Amino acid sequence: MKPEHEHLLRRLALNDEGVLESLFGTGFADAQRSELDAKALALVRLAALVVLESAPASYQWTVAAALAAGATDEEIVGVLAALVPIAGTVRVGAAAPDVALAMGCDLGLD
Repeated sequence: MKPEHEHLLRRLALNDEGVLESLFGTGFADAQRSELDAKALALVRLAALVVLESAPASYQWTVAAALAAGATDEEIVGVLAALVPIAGTVRVGAAAPDVALAMGCDLGLD
């Protein structure tokens, strides 16, 4: 394996925001590619992560972006509630502990 590939894989594994921004352009918090403001964009991305059954680190990053953009705890929980009829209780229920942890609340379900 080439050293530059190993370096990129290491940075991706560490969720290095600089590398991710370089791969995705202007960055995940930037709403320039959308008509949505930063808060709405972060909440939509959170919904997408739930539907895709993403990794806990993805929830951490997206919830942090939503909070930084002014989203409230109620809005974040509201995203999960809105997804139940679409994504189903199992998928939303599986995401809930990770989203709660990203919000600073350990549900103690382990």
